Amino acid sequence: MALDRDSNGSQLSYPPQPALDRIAKMDLFDTNCAGHQILEHIANKWTILIVYALTQGKKRCSELKQQIVGVSPKMLIQNLRSLERYGLIEREIYPTVPPRVEYSLTPLGTSLVEPLAILGEWVYQHISDVKAATEDYDNNPAPNDYWEPK
Repeated sequence: MALDRDSNGSQLSYPPQPALDRIAKMDLFDTNCAGHQILEHIANKWTILIVYALTQGKKRCSELKQQIVGVSPKMLIQNLRSLERYGLIEREIYPTVPPRVEYSLTPLGTSLVEPLAILGEWVYQHISDVKAATEDYDNNPAPNDYWEPK
């Protein structure tokens, strides 16, 4: 596959146009679409970070909490339950006192790793671009550059 460049001249490992063509054929903008509903559950920062962490192998909830800085216990449990519900992770309970619980990726969850890795790579390739754009936006407010009702 030939390497392409994005609008900033950064090298991409995938051609953008076929991806845009595939997205255009999906019905993801319709909230009633099953794809939209699944995307809503898997495209949040905690889900992505949980999947990234579980690519390293089975982990207990306490290990995930320690690795994923900033996630509250409640948010972690909610996301773990959601990922289990959607078949992306599995929970294994060991009959000890107290019970030991470990989480791991299912084959379906493992199939999500590569697309999320591409997203992570994009993030790291464009950190400086996003920071520069944010600074430019924040330092150069455009007065009267908004819609005003008649």
